[in-house]
Amino acid sequence: MKYKKVLFVSPPSNSRYGGLRVPAGIGYLAQALFNEEIDYGYVDMRIGYSYNYLSKVIKSLKPDLIGVSMITLGYKHTYKLIDTIKKDFPDIDIVVGGHHVTILKEEVLNECSSIDLGVVHEGEETLVEICKGEKEISNIKGVIHRVNGNIVFNGYRELQNNLDSYSFPRYYKFDLSHYSKQIPISSSRGCVQLCTFCPNKLLGRKFRKRSVNNFVDEIEYWRKHGYKQFAIDDDNFTLLKERVFEICEEIENRGLNDLLIRCSNGIRADRVDREMLKRMMDIGVREVGFGVDGGNNKVLKDLKKGETFEQIEFAVKTACELGLDVKAFIIVGTPKETVDDIYDCIKFARKYPIARVNFNNAIPYPGTEMFDYVKDNNLFIVQPEVYLNEATEEKNYPVFETPELPAKVRRKMLKLCHEVEIEVMKNTAIRMFKKIPFSRFLIKHFFYVDFFEKLFFKNLFLRNIFEKIRYNNLLKKNSTYILKQN
Repeated sequence: MKYKKVLFVSPPSNSRYGGLRVPAGIGYLAQALFNEEIDYGYVDMRIGYSYNYLSKVIKSLKPDLIGVSMITLGYKHTYKLIDTIKKDFPDIDIVVGGHHVTILKEEVLNECSSIDLGVVHEGEETLVEICKGEKEISNIKGVIHRVNGNIVFNGYRELQNNLDSYSFPRYYKFDLSHYSKQIPISSSRGCVQLCTFCPNKLLGRKFRKRSVNNFVDEIEYWRKHGYKQFAIDDDNFTLLKERVFEICEEIENRGLNDLLIRCSNGIRADRVDREMLKRMMDIGVREVGFGVDGGNNKVLKDLKKGETFEQIEFAVKTACELGLDVKAFIIVGTPKETVDDIYDCIKFARKYPIARVNFNNAIPYPGTEMFDYVKDNNLFIVQPEVYLNEATEEKNYPVFETPELPAKVRRKMLKLCHEVEIEVMKNTAIRMFKKIPFSRFLIKHFFYVDFFEKLFFKNLFLRNIFEKIRYNNLLKKNSTYILKQN
């Protein structure tokens, strides 16, 4: 069967971060269809579009295939959305993709009878083959489908090594006005690490990279279209030190000297040094994020991080000394972690002028070693089908307990970590607005208002204002840094 028009749908999100940036993953799929002259549309329900609006778009666009993006958090809500679409538009086939589908495969179609097809792993080539209809569905690798009442997986498609063959997204039919002015970009795919909380062993650990020219082509394209802000989303951007320097050199050679780049992901502490961080600052990097995850070597070893706490502390200290905005991501309540271990994390978060720290409640996701450990040891106090579909990001909502951290203690420590998060944000705000009279007093009280998080994180307008203020603040830092270099 041939599909001539595809409507991509991002379901509503319960995340406190909502849908702020344009989704690059769907962008790559849309670009792949565009290149093959296959029409598409997109509805992003994360930014507030209702089902009534989606229904109107479906009636207007008249797609013959609807592609729904699936993540594990809230997957049952996505099933309900798909069931509603199928009920109202029974003649339109529905295909799903995303990490949730890749990890659970046939189980997804088994749980939701309204789904016609599933795509496993990267979908650019698979979706194009489905739409062109030149092959029988049963002969397309990476597809899950239904055959005579049975659910069949056709086997894995070999991962594409030549990432330059995938056109980077231009977002032709996306309304970019709904998102921040920050373009998400990736120079590579795949993560070689073995962290117990991540399902990389099922998502593909093979590291593959775009050529330096191809990656910088994307930056240059968006700069010509008026965009200066970029977020590098690689899992392992600093894995190859020489390559980082090559990218920096190519950006400079093209005269792209007014960029503002954030690297909140893919910056491993054991893969950076002062020389690399300074070189990254030369081309506009002003924010870096480190996956700290634990406050000492015992916890890091249990998490199979493959780096030491000393390496992490040195990298964070160096980045702060250089004037970078540093974000730290810490997991609270991992198996075998103790109260003292968590206090080590809190001590670390308060030790340096970190711009922001995220204490993330330990959530065992299917496909991870942590999930298997909690399941095998009967440690769940809330079953996965419940916590994966409810308020899993609440700071005092433990979903499993251990002898070291019973549920009551976990709840107490999660609450304390949340208070430290707000404390760090408050201190960052004071540094940002220190020249404004009475700012310290106002900020102190604003950050302790009970509804602050819901007000801020669920309000796209307020978040965009804050992002603009942060952008201007980072620009000032950028100008100061450039002047010092000259």
